[in-house]
Formats: sequence, structure tokens, C-alpha cells
Amino acid sequence: MAITQKLLRINGTAIDKLVEYEIEWAKLWKDADRNMEGEVRASLIGIFPKLKCKTRNAIPRTELATLGNLLNQPFFTVDYYDPLKNTTITAKYYASDYSTKIQERQREFFYEVSFNLIPLSKRG
Repeated sequence: MAITQKLLRINGTAIDKLVEYEIEWAKLWKDADRNMEGEVRASLIGIFPKLKCKTRNAIPRTELATLGNLLNQPFFTVDYYDPLKNTTITAKYYASDYSTKIQERQREFFYEVSFNLIPLSKRG
């Protein structure tokens, strides 16, 4: 079956035309320690789903401006597709650094943009 819902929204704005959409299920541990027998003792604080995204190439300047203005906010609400739950999850996130590079000046096209979205809280 096809995934019918949007993969990603930032503050209600759909981020379409992604060519890469990856979720890194980052585990955060507390009091991690390994004893002399090689056994690990630790407490799992939670799983923090980091979203790794890349847009298509030849992005018009207007689309780039919309995306950049969303990513430049300190924190924002993200709706993302979770394949493990087969549903859309809403959570607070912030964006990694990203860069823009002009591809064609006359038609105002830019190369693809890669960015990561990092959650503020663990997965519910």
C-alpha cells in the first residue's frame, strides 16, 4: 500500500518534493557503564526521532525562501510520518544548520537543501 499522508509539515506548511526522508531513531542513555565482565548497565531516557531530509534539485527561490524562513525559527511544530506507527506524529523540533547554493541566476533556481530536524523531547 502507498503512504498517502504528507511526510513532513513545519508549522502547518507541507514540505513537498523531498527526495530524501530518513528517520534516525537516536537513543539517549543515562548512567551508562560497562562492568569488568563486559555487561552494560544503563537507563534509557528515551528515543529521539531525528529527521534527515533533502529537497529536490532546482528549487525556485520562492520555495527556498519559504523553507528557509521556517527552518530559521528557533523552534517549531513538526508533523511527520512515522513508519513504525503508520501515522503522523506532532512534536516540537529545531533545525540544524543548512546551506543554499545558487544553481541558475536567470531563472532563480537553487541546488537541493539538506537539513536535519532535531526533537526537543523524546518520542511519546
